[in-house]
Amino acid sequence: MDNRLKQDLLIEDALKSQPLAPMPRGITMDVMARIQKDRGPAILTWGDFVLSSAIAACIAALWFASQNLPPILLAKIRIQGILLYQDFLLNARWLVPAAMFGLAAILAALTIPYLIQMTADRRR
Repeated sequence: MDNRLKQDLLIEDALKSQPLAPMPRGITMDVMARIQKDRGPAILTWGDFVLSSAIAACIAALWFASQNLPPILLAKIRIQGILLYQDFLLNARWLVPAAMFGLAAILAALTIPYLIQMTADRRR
């Protein structure tokens, strides 16, 4: 181990004591010729177009379905929406605290590795 350390010290000393050689003039041109210039960011990509088309198709399908459904079915859908909202209001008494405790558990689980690392650093 000492031999490797001595070799590293000799190499470091040689690197620091030797003057830097001037860079060849042609290397800069060769390197710069190989660097590809990036184009500016595209405002719209194909992914944006596909995503917006899918969302527009879903909205159009919902609008078309709502225009062609019988009125009695629309009333039943409205009733189910009201019942779902009321069900959420009744169950929010336990749902909100359960969600908060779950979030606290996730955050606590995320901090455990950090605390272990901090205590290991203090012991050194």
